[in-house]
Amino acid sequence: MSKHKKHHVKTYHWHTGVLKTVEHYFDSMEEAMAHANRSNAPIVKVYNTDGELVHNIGATSGPSYA
Repeated sequence: MSKHKKHHVKTYHWHTGVLKTVEHYFDSMEEAMAHANRSNAPIVKVYNTDGELVHNIGATSGPSYA
């Protein structure tokens, strides 16, 4: 469970072979969704105040070579 009681958006970018994750926090779901929809990240995930994933943009689960 998230220690923050705000909606948050996680964006994921690959940079020189390293996955970078950035989190942004918002007071409302509308602000979080607007940020997610403006993002140019290949993968964006939006979470509610309980830390539950409510929206996913980009890659979903698929085969792994690891």
